[in-house]
Amino acid sequence: MQKGTLKEGNKHCVFIELKSITSNPIATFTQLVKNTQEIHNVEIVIAFSKAAWNTINPDWTPEKLKDFETLTGKKGYSMPSTQADIMLWAHTNSKSDLFDFTESIKSLSEGTMEVLMNQEGFIYKDSRDLTGFVDGTGNPKEEKIIDAACIPQGEKGSGGSYVFTQKWNHNLKKFNQESIHTQEKIIGRTKVDSIELEGDAMPKDSHVSKTDLKISGEAMKIYRRSYPFANQHENGLYFLAFACDPIRIDVQLESMLGNLENETPDRLMEFSTPVSGAYYFAPSFEDLNKLL
Repeated sequence: MQKGTLKEGNKHCVFIELKSITSNPIATFTQLVKNTQEIHNVEIVIAFSKAAWNTINPDWTPEKLKDFETLTGKKGYSMPSTQADIMLWAHTNSKSDLFDFTESIKSLSEGTMEVLMNQEGFIYKDSRDLTGFVDGTGNPKEEKIIDAACIPQGEKGSGGSYVFTQKWNHNLKKFNQESIHTQEKIIGRTKVDSIELEGDAMPKDSHVSKTDLKISGEAMKIYRRSYPFANQHENGLYFLAFACDPIRIDVQLESMLGNLENETPDRLMEFSTPVSGAYYFAPSFEDLNKLL
Protein backbone atom coordinates (compact mmCIF):
# COMPACT_ATOMS: atom_id res chain seq x y z
CA MET A 1 0.00 0.00 0.00
CA GLN A 2 1.21 3.51 -0.75
CA LYS A 3 1.91 5.32 2.51
CA GLY A 4 -0.27 8.30 1.65
CA THR A 5 -3.29 6.01 1.76
CA LEU A 6 -3.13 5.57 5.52
CA LYS A 7 -1.89 9.00 6.64
CA GLU A 8 -4.88 10.73 8.23
CA GLY A 9 -5.39 14.26 9.52
CA ASN A 10 -3.98 16.44 6.74
CA LYS A 11 -6.25 19.46 6.35
CA HIS A 12 -5.90 20.15 2.63
CA CYS A 13 -5.93 17.93 -0.44
CA VAL A 14 -6.36 17.89 -4.19
CA PHE A 15 -7.77 15.20 -6.45
CA ILE A 16 -6.50 15.26 -10.03
CA GLU A 17 -7.92 12.93 -12.67
CA LEU A 18 -6.12 12.84 -16.03
CA LYS A 19 -6.89 11.32 -19.41
CA SER A 20 -4.28 10.60 -22.07
CA ILE A 21 -4.59 12.51 -25.35
CA THR A 22 -1.65 10.83 -27.10
CA SER A 23 -1.33 7.46 -28.79
CA ASN A 24 1.75 6.52 -26.75
CA PRO A 25 1.39 7.89 -23.20
CA ILE A 26 3.83 5.55 -21.45
CA ALA A 27 6.56 8.20 -21.05
CA THR A 28 4.11 10.57 -19.36
CA PHE A 29 2.73 7.82 -17.14
CA THR A 30 6.22 6.83 -16.06
CA GLN A 31 7.21 10.43 -15.36
CA LEU A 32 4.11 10.93 -13.23
CA VAL A 33 5.10 7.91 -11.14
CA LYS A 34 8.64 9.26 -10.78
CA ASN A 35 7.29 12.68 -9.84
CA THR A 36 5.16 11.27 -7.02
CA GLN A 37 8.14 9.37 -5.60
CA GLU A 38 10.41 12.43 -5.57
CA ILE A 39 8.10 14.80 -3.65
CA HIS A 40 8.52 14.43 0.11
CA ASN A 41 6.53 17.29 1.65
CA VAL A 42 3.15 16.10 0.32
CA GLU A 43 1.50 12.71 0.78
CA ILE A 44 0.64 11.36 -2.68
CA VAL A 45 -1.30 8.36 -3.94
CA ILE A 46 -1.28 7.52 -7.64
CA ALA A 47 -3.75 5.12 -9.22
CA PHE A 48 -4.31 3.80 -12.73
CA SER A 49 -7.27 2.81 -14.87
CA LYS A 50 -7.24 -0.66 -16.40
CA ALA A 51 -6.05 0.70 -19.76
CA ALA A 52 -3.36 2.88 -18.18
CA TRP A 53 -2.00 0.03 -16.06
CA ASN A 54 -1.91 -2.28 -19.09
CA THR A 55 0.09 0.39 -20.90
CA ILE A 56 2.65 1.02 -18.21
CA ASN A 57 2.88 -2.59 -17.01
CA PRO A 58 1.59 -5.11 -19.58
CA ASP A 59 2.94 -8.14 -17.67
CA TRP A 60 0.02 -8.38 -15.23
CA THR A 61 -3.22 -6.66 -14.26
CA PRO A 62 -5.35 -7.13 -11.12
CA GLU A 63 -8.04 -9.60 -12.06
CA LYS A 64 -11.02 -7.50 -10.92
CA LEU A 65 -9.84 -4.13 -12.24
CA LYS A 66 -12.42 -2.58 -14.56
CA ASP A 67 -13.70 0.72 -15.87
CA PHE A 68 -16.65 2.27 -14.10
CA GLU A 69 -19.81 2.25 -16.21
CA THR A 70 -22.77 4.58 -15.73
CA LEU A 71 -25.40 3.15 -13.38
CA THR A 72 -29.12 3.90 -13.41
CA GLY A 73 -31.62 3.34 -10.64
CA LYS A 74 -35.11 4.11 -9.47
CA LYS A 75 -36.78 7.54 -9.41
CA GLY A 76 -34.61 8.57 -12.36
CA TYR A 77 -31.39 8.53 -10.33
CA SER A 78 -28.11 7.79 -12.08
CA MET A 79 -24.38 7.66 -11.35
CA PRO A 80 -22.38 8.81 -14.38
CA SER A 81 -19.04 7.41 -15.48
CA THR A 82 -16.20 9.88 -16.07
CA GLN A 83 -13.46 7.26 -16.27
CA ALA A 84 -9.99 8.76 -16.60
CA ASP A 85 -6.55 7.13 -16.93
CA ILE A 86 -4.70 8.45 -13.88
CA MET A 87 -5.92 9.60 -10.48
CA LEU A 88 -3.63 11.55 -8.17
CA TRP A 89 -4.58 12.31 -4.58
CA ALA A 90 -2.26 14.65 -2.71
CA HIS A 91 -2.80 15.80 0.87
CA THR A 92 -0.86 17.99 3.27
CA ASN A 93 -1.27 20.68 5.92
CA SER A 94 0.43 23.24 3.66
CA LYS A 95 -1.76 24.83 1.00
CA SER A 96 1.38 26.34 -0.52
CA ASP A 97 2.93 22.90 -1.04
CA LEU A 98 -0.36 21.66 -2.46
CA PHE A 99 -0.41 24.53 -4.96
CA ASP A 100 3.16 23.78 -6.04
CA PHE A 101 2.33 20.11 -6.50
CA THR A 102 -0.74 20.87 -8.62
CA GLU A 103 1.21 23.27 -10.81
CA SER A 104 3.95 20.67 -11.34
CA ILE A 105 1.38 18.08 -12.48
CA LYS A 106 -0.27 20.55 -14.85
CA SER A 107 3.11 21.40 -16.35
CA LEU A 108 4.18 17.77 -16.64
CA SER A 109 0.95 16.68 -18.34
CA GLU A 110 0.64 19.64 -20.71
CA GLY A 111 0.14 18.47 -24.28
CA THR A 112 -0.10 14.78 -23.35
CA MET A 113 -2.93 14.54 -20.85
CA GLU A 114 -6.25 16.31 -20.33
CA VAL A 115 -7.20 17.30 -16.79
CA LEU A 116 -10.72 15.98 -16.22
CA MET A 117 -10.78 16.80 -12.51
CA ASN A 118 -8.81 19.24 -10.39
CA GLN A 119 -10.75 19.31 -7.16
CA GLU A 120 -9.40 20.69 -3.90
CA GLY A 121 -10.80 19.45 -0.61
CA PHE A 122 -10.47 20.28 3.07
CA ILE A 123 -11.27 18.85 6.48
CA TYR A 124 -14.45 20.49 7.74
CA LYS A 125 -14.61 20.95 11.50
CA ASP A 126 -14.06 17.57 13.24
CA SER A 127 -14.03 15.53 9.99
CA ARG A 128 -17.63 16.31 9.08
CA ASP A 129 -19.36 16.43 5.75
CA LEU A 130 -20.82 19.83 4.84
CA THR A 131 -24.23 18.47 5.89
CA GLY A 132 -22.86 18.60 9.44
CA PHE A 133 -22.64 14.83 9.94
CA VAL A 134 -19.34 13.10 10.76
CA ASP A 135 -17.97 11.39 7.65
CA GLY A 136 -16.30 8.00 7.78
CA THR A 137 -17.58 6.92 11.20
CA GLY A 138 -18.05 3.38 9.90
CA ASN A 139 -14.47 3.04 8.66
CA PRO A 140 -12.63 -0.10 9.79
CA LYS A 141 -10.11 0.42 12.56
CA GLU A 142 -6.38 -0.43 12.87
CA GLU A 143 -5.42 -3.77 11.29
CA LYS A 144 -8.92 -4.22 9.86
CA ILE A 145 -8.15 -1.34 7.47
CA ILE A 146 -5.71 -3.59 5.61
CA ASP A 147 -8.28 -6.38 5.36
CA ALA A 148 -10.85 -4.00 3.89
CA ALA A 149 -8.59 -1.91 1.66
CA CYS A 150 -5.82 -4.19 0.38
CA ILE A 151 -5.91 -6.82 -2.35
CA PRO A 152 -5.15 -10.10 -0.55
CA GLN A 153 -1.93 -12.07 -0.84
CA GLY A 154 -2.05 -14.56 -3.68
CA GLU A 155 -3.97 -12.24 -6.01
CA LYS A 156 -2.38 -10.06 -8.69
CA GLY A 157 -1.78 -6.61 -7.24
CA SER A 158 -1.61 -7.84 -3.65
CA GLY A 159 -0.77 -5.05 -1.25
CA GLY A 160 -2.40 -2.52 -3.56
CA SER A 161 -6.03 -1.42 -3.63
CA TYR A 162 -8.97 -1.07 -5.91
CA VAL A 163 -9.95 2.60 -5.81
CA PHE A 164 -13.27 4.27 -6.51
CA THR A 165 -13.83 8.01 -6.90
CA GLN A 166 -17.13 9.84 -7.08
CA LYS A 167 -17.83 13.54 -6.79
CA TRP A 168 -21.14 14.46 -5.11
CA ASN A 169 -22.74 17.89 -5.33
CA HIS A 170 -24.91 18.77 -2.32
CA ASN A 171 -28.05 20.86 -2.24
CA LEU A 172 -27.37 22.18 1.24
CA LYS A 173 -30.18 24.72 1.13
CA LYS A 174 -32.71 21.93 0.61
CA PHE A 175 -31.07 19.63 3.19
CA ASN A 176 -30.87 22.33 5.85
CA GLN A 177 -34.58 23.06 5.47
CA GLU A 178 -35.25 19.66 7.03
CA SER A 179 -35.46 19.35 10.81
CA ILE A 180 -32.51 17.81 12.66
CA HIS A 181 -34.72 14.81 13.43
CA THR A 182 -35.44 14.27 9.70
CA GLN A 183 -31.80 14.80 8.78
CA GLU A 184 -30.83 12.08 11.23
CA LYS A 185 -33.38 9.74 9.64
CA ILE A 186 -31.92 10.50 6.20
CA ILE A 187 -28.35 9.73 7.30
CA GLY A 188 -29.05 7.03 9.92
CA ARG A 189 -26.94 8.62 12.65
CA THR A 190 -27.34 11.34 15.24
CA LYS A 191 -25.94 14.64 14.06
CA VAL A 192 -24.01 15.85 17.08
CA ASP A 193 -22.34 12.69 18.39
CA SER A 194 -22.65 10.37 15.35
CA ILE A 195 -24.38 7.48 17.10
CA GLU A 196 -26.00 4.99 14.74
CA LEU A 197 -29.77 4.73 15.00
CA GLU A 198 -31.09 1.36 16.15
CA GLY A 199 -34.15 -0.83 15.66
CA ASP A 200 -37.30 0.84 14.40
CA ALA A 201 -35.57 4.23 14.63
CA MET A 202 -33.37 3.30 11.65
CA PRO A 203 -35.20 3.81 8.34
CA LYS A 204 -34.59 1.24 5.63
CA ASP A 205 -33.83 4.01 3.14
CA SER A 206 -31.28 5.83 5.34
CA HIS A 207 -27.76 6.24 4.02
CA VAL A 208 -26.37 3.92 6.71
CA SER A 209 -28.93 1.21 5.90
CA LYS A 210 -28.08 1.46 2.21
CA THR A 211 -24.30 1.23 2.62
CA ASP A 212 -23.65 -0.87 5.74
CA LEU A 213 -24.18 -4.18 3.97
CA LYS A 214 -23.37 -7.86 4.29
CA ILE A 215 -23.23 -10.38 1.44
CA SER A 216 -23.41 -14.05 2.44
CA GLY A 217 -22.53 -12.98 5.97
CA GLU A 218 -19.46 -10.95 4.96
CA ALA A 219 -19.44 -7.24 5.78
CA MET A 220 -18.80 -5.10 2.69
CA LYS A 221 -16.35 -2.83 4.50
CA ILE A 222 -14.29 -0.27 2.58
CA TYR A 223 -11.76 2.37 3.67
CA ARG A 224 -13.11 5.86 2.98
CA ARG A 225 -10.81 8.88 2.54
CA SER A 226 -13.34 11.42 1.32
CA TYR A 227 -12.99 15.21 1.58
CA PRO A 228 -15.59 18.00 1.43
CA PHE A 229 -15.17 20.80 -1.10
CA ALA A 230 -16.78 24.20 -1.62
CA ASN A 231 -16.47 27.08 -4.06
CA GLN A 232 -18.60 29.84 -5.54
CA HIS A 233 -20.59 27.49 -7.75
CA GLU A 234 -20.87 24.16 -5.92
CA ASN A 235 -20.19 22.29 -2.70
CA GLY A 236 -20.23 18.67 -1.72
CA LEU A 237 -18.05 15.65 -1.12
CA TYR A 238 -15.35 13.99 -3.20
CA PHE A 239 -15.87 10.36 -2.26
CA LEU A 240 -12.67 8.30 -2.27
CA ALA A 241 -12.72 4.62 -1.31
CA PHE A 242 -10.09 1.87 -1.14
CA ALA A 243 -11.25 -1.75 -1.30
CA CYS A 244 -9.87 -5.27 -1.44
CA ASP A 245 -12.52 -6.14 -4.04
CA PRO A 246 -14.62 -3.78 -6.19
CA ILE A 247 -17.74 -5.86 -5.47
CA ARG A 248 -17.83 -4.05 -2.12
CA ILE A 249 -18.27 -0.77 -3.97
CA ASP A 250 -20.65 -2.19 -6.55
CA VAL A 251 -23.19 -3.48 -4.05
CA GLN A 252 -23.23 -0.22 -2.12
CA LEU A 253 -23.86 1.82 -5.26
CA GLU A 254 -26.62 -0.52 -6.47
CA SER A 255 -28.16 -0.40 -3.00
CA MET A 256 -28.13 3.41 -2.97
CA LEU A 257 -29.87 3.42 -6.35
CA GLY A 258 -32.57 1.08 -5.04
CA ASN A 259 -31.61 -1.75 -7.37
CA LEU A 260 -31.28 -4.51 -4.77
CA GLU A 261 -34.32 -6.64 -3.86
CA ASN A 262 -36.86 -4.10 -5.13
CA GLU A 263 -35.84 -1.57 -2.53
CA THR A 264 -36.24 2.20 -2.57
CA PRO A 265 -33.22 4.45 -3.21
CA ASP A 266 -31.05 6.08 -0.56
CA ARG A 267 -32.85 9.18 0.72
CA LEU A 268 -29.56 11.05 0.65
CA MET A 269 -29.86 11.14 -3.14
CA GLU A 270 -32.75 13.57 -2.76
CA PHE A 271 -30.20 16.10 -1.54
CA SER A 272 -26.92 15.10 -3.19
CA THR A 273 -26.14 14.28 -6.83
CA PRO A 274 -23.18 12.24 -8.16
CA VAL A 275 -21.50 13.98 -11.10
CA SER A 276 -18.48 11.73 -11.68
CA GLY A 277 -17.36 8.14 -11.18
CA ALA A 278 -14.27 6.05 -11.93
CA TYR A 279 -12.39 2.90 -10.91
CA TYR A 280 -8.61 2.71 -10.52
CA PHE A 281 -5.85 0.48 -9.18
CA ALA A 282 -3.43 1.94 -6.63
CA PRO A 283 -0.40 -0.39 -6.68
CA SER A 284 1.65 -1.05 -3.59
CA PHE A 285 4.75 1.02 -2.91
CA GLU A 286 6.89 -1.96 -3.95
CA ASP A 287 5.10 -2.40 -7.29
CA LEU A 288 5.42 1.33 -7.98
CA ASN A 289 9.18 1.13 -7.46
CA LYS A 290 9.39 -1.78 -9.89
CA LEU A 291 7.92 0.45 -12.58
CA LEU A 292 10.90 2.78 -12.19
